[in-house]
Amino acid sequence: MTSIAILYNLPFVSVTLRANGQTLHLQRVLLDSGSAGSLFKTDDLRSIGVTGEMTDRIRFMSGIGGREAVIEKQIDALEVGNLIAQPFKIQMGSLAYDFAMDGILGADFLLVTNAIIDFKNLQLRNG
Repeated sequence: MTSIAILYNLPFVSVTLRANGQTLHLQRVLLDSGSAGSLFKTDDLRSIGVTGEMTDRIRFMSGIGGREAVIEKQIDALEVGNLIAQPFKIQMGSLAYDFAMDGILGADFLLVTNAIIDFKNLQLRNG
């Protein structure tokens, strides 16, 4: 179980990404059940050795920030409290929005982990 924080009138959680034997903790990740994929900043991912390569698959995501080209990458694990998806495919992109955030946790992760979003208690937990 992990706490949900409300910032900018939106739900945010903390996540941990694991790749290449390294760990990245991100504090402001938008909890977005309307987003098909989970998206993280290219610059943050670079710090744990996740980088774009010529052979990577490029996708286009549309959302609150408009249409954005992203690169699909597989990481060792994505963790939110006791919810863990491993291995897990993420999207990497610029995340240039009008407010500060470290990523988007999408429906892909929520479905794989059987997550329950409990707004009454501001918790994200296993179902």
